[in-house]
Amino acid sequence: MKSLKNALIALVVGYITILTSNASAQEINASVQVVAPRVQQSDKNVLQTLQNSIQQFINNRKWTEEKVEMLERIDVSLFMEITDFDNNNFAGTVQLQVIRPVFNSTYKTTILQFNDDDVSFSYREFENLDYQENMNTNDLTTLLAYYVYIALGVDHDSFGELGGSEYLSKAQSIVGLMSNKPGWNQGDGKGFRNRFYLAENLTSPRFKEFRELSYKYHRIGLDQFHENPEKGRKVITESLQKIQEASQNNRNSLMQKLFFTTKWPELVEIYKGATAAEKATVTKLLMDIDPTNSKRYENIKA
Repeated sequence: MKSLKNALIALVVGYITILTSNASAQEINASVQVVAPRVQQSDKNVLQTLQNSIQQFINNRKWTEEKVEMLERIDVSLFMEITDFDNNNFAGTVQLQVIRPVFNSTYKTTILQFNDDDVSFSYREFENLDYQENMNTNDLTTLLAYYVYIALGVDHDSFGELGGSEYLSKAQSIVGLMSNKPGWNQGDGKGFRNRFYLAENLTSPRFKEFRELSYKYHRIGLDQFHENPEKGRKVITESLQKIQEASQNNRNSLMQKLFFTTKWPELVEIYKGATAAEKATVTKLLMDIDPTNSKRYENIKA
């Protein structure tokens, strides 16, 4: 009787262990929204099914060999607007956001916001979504894998200097794999704001400073704010000065545009608590690097 009891306990403990490991295995906590406000279709139920399928595919898959706790999962937001769908063929746009917590704070910061304006794929309602690395078995899941590896890469870069290289290389490999498909080439989308250049810039030595900026800005800068806001601001200012030097040969690059499009509201708030001299210095610095948002940076001195 005792041996049977012990066996049952071992079985239950083993089952709980499996459940726990499965619950903490996945790296991504994705929030997905699929809409089609401009499409004239009487039945849009497939959009809800598509939304659920994408979210489950991303969240339930193990993407790395890392052991990840539930609280360590990366927050990813995918907003997909379908502009055309006919039978099983879909076309539209996607906005990708990758979000990171700030140490000792309830605040969360957006690491990356990227608009993908050239998305197309086939999807049959209720079909099982699967992905095979280094193969394109399904245009939709390959696209989603690309977004996931970009998210993993930029998140890891924010916690360790060039820490996301492995995952960014995987995203770059997907671009090469999909080069015969629309939306994956240099001339697709709007100018250089496309999947090709996003992966290329993130893996290119020419833009290494922007990846280093991510680590210093987030890990050494923002994560310091709770204990020492002056030190945190100092690190961020020094990093921005290096970007100013590095960007002389690559002004208006995709990396530069993405960083400041994402970060300008946060930068304004960061420097509102600075000294008058520091405010004047950083306002001039930001206006030089990011002239598009010059008027917004005036609010630092307000």
